[in-house]
Amino acid sequence: MQSELIDPMVQNYLMWLEIEKGCSPNTIKGYGHDLKSLINYLHELKVVNDGKTIDWKNITTFNLRAFLNHLYNDNNNKKSSIHRRVCSMKGFFKFLNENEIISGNPAKVLSYPKRDKSLPKFLPTEEVSTLLTNAKNKASKNPMTALHSAVLEVLYSTGARCNEIRNLNLDDVDITEREFIQENGEIVKELRGQVMIRGGKGSKDRSVYLTHRAASVLRHYILIDRQKTIEKAKARGKEISSDTLKALFLSNRAQRVANRTIQHFTSKMSELAGVRHTTPHMIRHSFASHLLMNQTNIRAIQKLLGHSSLDTTQIYANISDEYLRNEFDGNLPIK
Repeated sequence: MQSELIDPMVQNYLMWLEIEKGCSPNTIKGYGHDLKSLINYLHELKVVNDGKTIDWKNITTFNLRAFLNHLYNDNNNKKSSIHRRVCSMKGFFKFLNENEIISGNPAKVLSYPKRDKSLPKFLPTEEVSTLLTNAKNKASKNPMTALHSAVLEVLYSTGARCNEIRNLNLDDVDITEREFIQENGEIVKELRGQVMIRGGKGSKDRSVYLTHRAASVLRHYILIDRQKTIEKAKARGKEISSDTLKALFLSNRAQRVANRTIQHFTSKMSELAGVRHTTPHMIRHSFASHLLMNQTNIRAIQKLLGHSSLDTTQIYANISDEYLRNEFDGNLPIK
């Protein structure tokens, strides 16, 4: 993204975000896109001459508010998108001010738009069960479907974000087997798993857990299907990279699976399973909502999701209330 931007100050800012702040590639890409749209608008306003680099000392609060007004008047812009543009401008101009490139900060007084309180979409437990079972049944016939099944199981078991899933390495997974004795004296073996999410949102690491089912599917994928993917690539004469050897989830090209690939097959698998259109983030919402509806402490859910603020997690309490109301209205025998 940086190479597409002609403004040197924006390039320096994005580089600072990457090196000093440790922001993710997606975050840097988003900021770059936002600031590029600001630059384009400033050229349209004739604040700067076409083809010339912007002198950021000459940009005023009035110019920035005109840009925001332009965004508000475009019905295609959601409030969440405008909120991010304000955040991008505040961060950029603060950077310029602290590095004494400008003497003041024209973005400091900008206000964020009030966000609409929309509840995240999630799947009922029976639809999640149908989705996971359908994927698991197809996994025995196709190594790529085995990848799909393993990713979907880990998504739901951990509540991880799509990008966190693609960045997982083999060393981040720990699956062990334990034995315990049931009340009837029968000895039962159960798999337990733990996954380390590294460099999540805000560059924070956290531990998440695997259900017995997810651990079983993932272990089979690692030992059998993932290895088959590598062997097929070698048979085609492909050179296996060091990133491939350490990556947990591999595409059919024996490369670390892409976010877009995960999003695509999640949608496709939900269609094949006959459940509503599903995205990886809907599975994350389902994970949190189902835990809350089963009386899990909300602070525990906050930690599992990797939220820095409890306010962010609190929205799932609203989901639970709405869901219970719908269940009540639909299932009470006497109307």
